[in-house]
Amino acid sequence: MARRVQALLGHEGAEVVAEIGSEVTSVAVGDRGIGTVGAVCGTCWYCVRDMTHLCDNSMAMTSATRVKRTDGTEVPAFVGLGTFAEAMTVHEASVVPVTTDLPDEQLALIGCAITTGLGAVFNTAQVKPGSSVVVIGSGGVGQAVIQGARIAGAARIIAVDPLENKRSAALGSGATDTIDPTSADLVDEVRRLTGGRGADYTFEVVGNPTTITQAWDTARRGGTVALVGMPAADAMITMPAFSLASDDKRLCGSLYGGTQARRDIPLIVELAETGRLYLASMVTRRVPLHEVNDAIRALEAGEQIRTVVV
Repeated sequence: MARRVQALLGHEGAEVVAEIGSEVTSVAVGDRGIGTVGAVCGTCWYCVRDMTHLCDNSMAMTSATRVKRTDGTEVPAFVGLGTFAEAMTVHEASVVPVTTDLPDEQLALIGCAITTGLGAVFNTAQVKPGSSVVVIGSGGVGQAVIQGARIAGAARIIAVDPLENKRSAALGSGATDTIDPTSADLVDEVRRLTGGRGADYTFEVVGNPTTITQAWDTARRGGTVALVGMPAADAMITMPAFSLASDDKRLCGSLYGGTQARRDIPLIVELAETGRLYLASMVTRRVPLHEVNDAIRALEAGEQIRTVVV
């Protein structure tokens, strides 16, 4: 029998700081903030080497229980946030203060999906202007990758998704071409669109062994394959050893887009404020908190790009 675990879910959110503890120094009461999926200590081996997304102490800070039910039972909050709530108690390292007039429903997207997608483009793959890009999976994070590629100046951006509504949204985000992988051979179509070579950069945003292999196959020799989607813990892939060496491709993970939250999130906010990053179009549904279960069902069914609890 599967073990049921009680937890306060939700890992993206925008908030206003209502109270702070006596030792809090990085935020003040009244600050607007964006919750981040990984708290950053700033002093560990990774943090001082500009790899804060790999912070050694993040888990300890985010796993501390700060939520209690009315009967006193302690409940963990997902990644230290638990945004499916009217209020949160979090570690200060999980909040990035921002100064902006953007609405909360747009800022909430920046906490994970937008930051992961843009970070994969700018930090992980470092997409160059004029290049060709394939994005496999055009959900919330995939749309952010597409937007990042557009902002980076990619000449051809190919969005891959079996759902028509997501392919259509991808065109609005900046894709130049779309492919339905259920009705065409993905590798052949990508090569047809890229001079027979394959793409300069391929982003896998599904987290599935089959699409990871497709990402590898659609990249050109010397290209870059960024794994953005989160696979199951026991998922395995098999790669051709000769191709790994002879094709000189770069296969790289992209945890949280390699983001340094306090550096990158304010920059992302500026991109949105100046109209370079389209946030409003990504919010395709708004629901009150009591409808969150239906929002999760719609997410599983692929009916929306991003649903925001308001």
